[in-house]
Amino acid sequence: MTSTTAATTATPGRRGASDRRAELIQIAAELFAERGFLATTIRDIADSAGIQSGSLYHHFTSKESMVEDLLVDYWSKLLERYRDVVATEDDVTAAASGLIKASVHLLDECALALRVMLNDWTYLSQTFPFMETSLNECQGIWLEVIQRGVDSGDFSAAVDPTILYRTIMSSVSGTARWFRPNGSVSVDQLGEDVATLFMNGISSRP
Repeated sequence: MTSTTAATTATPGRRGASDRRAELIQIAAELFAERGFLATTIRDIADSAGIQSGSLYHHFTSKESMVEDLLVDYWSKLLERYRDVVATEDDVTAAASGLIKASVHLLDECALALRVMLNDWTYLSQTFPFMETSLNECQGIWLEVIQRGVDSGDFSAAVDPTILYRTIMSSVSGTARWFRPNGSVSVDQLGEDVATLFMNGISSRP
C-alpha cells in the first residue's frame, strides 16, 4: 500500500518535469531554427524561457543534449515510416511515392528539426553519429526501391539511382525553408504534388 501511494504521488512530479523539459526543448528549437544552433547560447535559451541559465542544467547537461532530443525524434519517425512503406507497398511506384509523402509530412510534424539540420548539418552530424547512420539507412531504402523500379522497367535507367535519391531528398528537405503548414497549400497536397512531379519524371513510360 505504501509503495503504491508513493508511486502515485511521484507521478505528477515526474509528469511536471517531463512537461517542462518538452517546453524548454520547444523554446530552444525555435531559437536554433531561427539563429542557428552554433549561434544560440545557453543564455539565449534561458532568457527566452524566463529563467536563469543555471536552471537549464536541472533538465539538460548541455545545449547539445537539448538538440539531440529534437534530432532523435525526427530520424526515428522518418525511418519508422520508411520501413512501414517498403513493408506494405509491393508496387515500386507506390513505394517511391510513399517515401516522398512520408518525408514531406515531416515538414509539418518536425519543421523545427529540419530547419535546424539545414542550418548546421556539418556540426550536428559530427556531434551525433546516429544522424549519418540514419541517413545511410534512409539512402539504402531509397536505392533498393529505385533499383527495383529500374529492374522492373517502371523507372528509367537514364539517371544514376544515387543522384536521383539525392535530388529528391534535397528538394524535399529544402522545402522546409519556405513551406508553412498554415499556408494556402496543405502538407497533404504538397506531398501529392511532389510525388507526382518526381514519379512522372522518372517513369520509363511515355
